[in-house]
Amino acid sequence: MTRSLFRFAALALCAGLLFTGCAPAAPASSGAPSGSVAAESTAPKPTIIPLPDPLPEPLQPTEEELAALTDVIETRFRADWDRPGRYLSARLDSVQVIPPKEWADLQIPLTDNTPWLDGRSCLDCITDPGGCLLMVRTTTEYTPEAILCGPQYSDGTADYVYLALKEEAGWTIADGWRYYMGGEPVTPSTDPMQQELELTIQQWLMLQHQTRALALSGIFRDLDDPLTELTAEEWTNYLYARSESWFGLAEDGSTEAPAGTIFRADFTDRISGEDPTPAALENTEEPLPAPCAACEEIKTLLDADPNAIVYSRTGDVVTATLTLPLESGTVAMEYTFGLVPDDPAPFSRTYLQSAHRL
Repeated sequence: MTRSLFRFAALALCAGLLFTGCAPAAPASSGAPSGSVAAESTAPKPTIIPLPDPLPEPLQPTEEELAALTDVIETRFRADWDRPGRYLSARLDSVQVIPPKEWADLQIPLTDNTPWLDGRSCLDCITDPGGCLLMVRTTTEYTPEAILCGPQYSDGTADYVYLALKEEAGWTIADGWRYYMGGEPVTPSTDPMQQELELTIQQWLMLQHQTRALALSGIFRDLDDPLTELTAEEWTNYLYARSESWFGLAEDGSTEAPAGTIFRADFTDRISGEDPTPAALENTEEPLPAPCAACEEIKTLLDADPNAIVYSRTGDVVTATLTLPLESGTVAMEYTFGLVPDDPAPFSRTYLQSAHRL
């Protein structure tokens, strides 16, 4: 499945998913091709949710009150957005009051009595104690690792509708819907090195993540077949280092992403099938990540010197050359990576083929 197809599938899933407990909006109908009588006759009809006439007049938060509501909403999103390794970018683009003339277009059951409003409807609450509907737009873009693990929602732009109420203690957010998904995410700016290597954005990001993890895990020796030659200790070090871009570490030290998924993505060109088990781990339980002894020293050197890793490409092989002036002596390594194309993979990526000490 290509990334565009993946996004399409995720968008279709999102259309029927609930964000925080309210009934989801009905999906908008797709128009039939021009001139197709059969298609026109079977095309789904837009859902019409009747609203009372006249509509209640919503309260208008002041500029300061709207800013405070925006902070509350963004805090809710940040709980997910700040997860390590999940997003390349995530931002709240805008928060605006929805005028009553646009309420019918939302296709949201504003007149339904709901338990989360003590059996009242949204329109009842807008009337008493008083409030308004807010349109919130966000833009998110997943890391390639998150795409591989199949995130719950698609990336791109998303619109949400929130009910905001003005109570005695001030404005509060009652609840909200994810009611519409649409639009492609903003294309990241192309790195000059990415252009020089002629890599896709996913390949370029994976390459950097993988090379950094190899360095942080202290894998500084010759390897012709990493899956069979790395030791159990090196695997645990690698999982710890790679957790920077594979959803981080759980409290028990395990990775949120299955270790087998990481092994397949980083060390094979396979796009499907069972996840591999490295030779050193065949008779052991899934390893818990652990940092190598020099992890912090290596991280400091990598962060201080952007040229510690230099990349080049010959044919379909990309080489990463690492130079680290460690206290124990300078390390020079050459890691070679193969390329997986966009199709038929969920996305294009790189995978480690070999490592050689220079």
